[in-house]
Amino acid sequence: MKSESTFPLPREQYRWYIVFFNVLMLGSLAGALVLTLWQSWVGLGWRAIVTAVLLLTQAGIYLWLVMSKREWPPDLRLLLSYFVVCLVLWAIEIWLTPAIWWLGFAYVGQMFGLLPLWGALTGATFVFVVIYRFMMRTGMITASSWALLGVLAQWISIAVILVFVNQLSRTSQERGLLIARLEAAKKELEATKAREAELAVLRERERLARDLHDSLGHTLVALTVQLEAVQRLYRVDPERATAQMDALKTLTRSSMDALRRSIAGLRAPGLGDRDLHSALQSLCVEFGQRTGLTVACTLDEETPALSPVLTETIWRVVQEALTNVEKHARATHVIVSLSCKARTLTVRIADNGIGLPDEADASPNHFGLRGMRERVEGLGGTMTLCNDGGAVIEARLPVIGG
Repeated sequence: MKSESTFPLPREQYRWYIVFFNVLMLGSLAGALVLTLWQSWVGLGWRAIVTAVLLLTQAGIYLWLVMSKREWPPDLRLLLSYFVVCLVLWAIEIWLTPAIWWLGFAYVGQMFGLLPLWGALTGATFVFVVIYRFMMRTGMITASSWALLGVLAQWISIAVILVFVNQLSRTSQERGLLIARLEAAKKELEATKAREAELAVLRERERLARDLHDSLGHTLVALTVQLEAVQRLYRVDPERATAQMDALKTLTRSSMDALRRSIAGLRAPGLGDRDLHSALQSLCVEFGQRTGLTVACTLDEETPALSPVLTETIWRVVQEALTNVEKHARATHVIVSLSCKARTLTVRIADNGIGLPDEADASPNHFGLRGMRERVEGLGGTMTLCNDGGAVIEARLPVIGG
């Protein structure tokens, strides 16, 4: 059970706060011990000895309370037990040695710094009653109503000041808790970014594995089979074997081009310093020039400023979608569009090819489509795949801020 006005924080957050309490409490106990022994030094009686033992007991309890806990302030039940025991010991001490009655003020300060307001006011009232009875017993004040009102007015003034200190302490603790939570959130964010970076590397590895399997792997198998055939054909039909060798050269060159494209994809730095519109325009132009396909790029000029992660996601989705068109669609025309309405960004890539197979992104061989969906859904968006005179890939992402 934690105090309703205190918060568990690492000890580092409260180092100087704890130092202040240590100096206040241990200094007060040491002063009371010195005063007790000084007054009874000539004839040290049992009262002074018992008082000294009780003071040392209080110091030991306080040291255990401070040094045995990794969080500060300690548990509320432990604090309440500490103050009940120490205030009872203090009441016994001033009965034995009246000169150290002022030690109660140190506990009042502690209570307003550590306990919730109700606990601090209850403890301060107990201290007030004990000190008032002590003053009446020793003749420091009379039992008149005016004397009681005077002492009560002083205590009310002290209580008001201490309530203010209590609220300052609460604000300080809340600020410390907020700082601790922000630091924890920062560490969690850094860990999430590290996991995202690791996932990005894994997705790139899957994409490379798919590219090598689909292009270079198939080509090497075909080359091996055809070279064995050419080797046998040279003995019976050299001219046909020579023609076959020319076809193999063409196949080898196309495989080298595919390998270069895969390597270029690995080296692609992403957007870099370019804005999204210019990056998408350049991507579509380069794609059209390389493949000979007609590419129409329609971009909404009213698109708001986007976060870097959202911009990168859109660019990667378009890049992967165009790669799929080039490899699988058998299309002649592609339309890339980007629009923003009602704080929702929509990017759409449509071609006039053979379309997508059923549950294309669920297939273990479609790494690119799975990667696109993971990127989009990771930002709270949705991605849909359908066939409408060809393949249509549409991603919708929420625009936050900007």
